[in-house]
Amino acid sequence: MIKQGNGGRIVGASSIYGKQGGAVNFVFTASTFAICGLTQAAGKQFPREFGPHGIAANEYAPGAIDTYMCE
Repeated sequence: MIKQGNGGRIVGASSIYGKQGGAVNFVFTASTFAICGLTQAAGKQFPREFGPHGIAANEYAPGAIDTYMCE
């Protein structure tokens, strides 16, 4: 992103299990925690090192979404 010179965004897509853990597959929970942690660490590091280049890091972690698959 720095080399391209146009800035950019890093978006960590996780789930609610990345915020509070859960009684589902522990590998899934661990991987979502990893995404959250990596994105949060990048967000704290970026303002100093990458902010001047227009690069930001954000994360989202949606909860359950009621679909036909939930029936």
